[in-house]
Amino acid sequence: MKTSRSSTGMLNLAFGLAIVLLLTLGLSAFAQSDLPVVRASSKTASIRDGNHFKKGYWAIMPERKPDYYYAEIPEKAHTITFITDLDSISFHTVYGKEYDFIILLNGKDSCYTRISARYKENNAFTRKNTTAGPDTIPFTLGDNRKVYVNAKLNGANVTNIQLDLGAGGTIINKTSVKKVKMNFDQKVNLANSDGVNLVPSASKNLLQIGNLVWDSVSIAVASNMKDYEDLLIGNSLFRGKILEINYDKKILVVHGTLPPQTTAYSRHDVILDGGVIPYIKVKLNIRNRTQTGWVMFDTGARTSILNTADVPMAYRLANEMASMIGLNKAMMPKLEIGKYQLSGFEYKIRDMGGEGLNMLLGNDLLKRFNLILDNKNGYMYIQPNSLIDVPYRKRSEYYVVRIVTGLILLLAGIVIYIKLRKNKIHKP
Repeated sequence: MKTSRSSTGMLNLAFGLAIVLLLTLGLSAFAQSDLPVVRASSKTASIRDGNHFKKGYWAIMPERKPDYYYAEIPEKAHTITFITDLDSISFHTVYGKEYDFIILLNGKDSCYTRISARYKENNAFTRKNTTAGPDTIPFTLGDNRKVYVNAKLNGANVTNIQLDLGAGGTIINKTSVKKVKMNFDQKVNLANSDGVNLVPSASKNLLQIGNLVWDSVSIAVASNMKDYEDLLIGNSLFRGKILEINYDKKILVVHGTLPPQTTAYSRHDVILDGGVIPYIKVKLNIRNRTQTGWVMFDTGARTSILNTADVPMAYRLANEMASMIGLNKAMMPKLEIGKYQLSGFEYKIRDMGGEGLNMLLGNDLLKRFNLILDNKNGYMYIQPNSLIDVPYRKRSEYYVVRIVTGLILLLAGIVIYIKLRKNKIHKP
């Protein structure tokens, strides 16, 4: 069938008018005079998303119409507050709804803003079979205390896939790229232990883990992974689901609804930073000072990390000296997660900056609890398991500190001996 040039022109005109109409309708909500307005003179604002206070997080950009903010836990009804340097506004959000308002910058620039209680990006999976119930994935616990599963990526077998709850997305080892057919069609900024770097990324990948299949996974390349690790996955694959990590049975279980065994677990609120990375509220006592704050659940870290500001090297050396003579129990850091108290855990120190408690919990500590992360409602359920009393592993840093402490004690002993000898020689 042939189409005349005049008919084609009419179709193009109609299509163009339709696009204009859709754009006009999309902005019509903001054209209404009854939209709430908040004032600002600074181009940055803070956001309180449920329990998560994000200081200076929001950049006010009038050119975006509208500028979207997505709730971190959209399925949980909660309050989101925008806080400018002059004003604030709050909305009680309900799943599936959107909330519009205007930030008036410097009294003249209208910044159309929309809070969406929906998922921005939800890597929803399909199932290879339709059997009702949860999906179970076996894992191994490596010598480095990390969780590993096997998978298929774009049809190729990949092994030692690390489950890292501290990761914001899915990462492939630079040395493993040759194993898999991938189309690197973009570059992204990747922040990890190598710093922040612009790296290649493939936006469309088929990933299968057990019975679960994701067909549009974006994967970036990293060079800081171990040679034997092919892939790193995070909680972004399980948004809107409930992820169980059972260290006793060495299985991951992906639930659609909350499993009944949670009645035997203790429940804790969580923050999901970026909608993905879990933080839990704890108490940490060091040097007779107790701090309370939100700390990261990082299964991708072997040991826990404390802030240098909280654990100066002088304190750590003193702790090791006390340990050598059996007096360190009163000095060692003590951690409280709800009703559970832990001490003697191994840790390293790093400058984590910021105010308040800055800390992450590594898997040498986390593996002592069976965990159920409820991504739908923002809760972590924990229960001590058979590993709760297993001795903590020691890092190389531990032995370095011990050697330095031993040398200090030896030097102190030599000085004391020399002084005693001198006193004895000069004694009449």
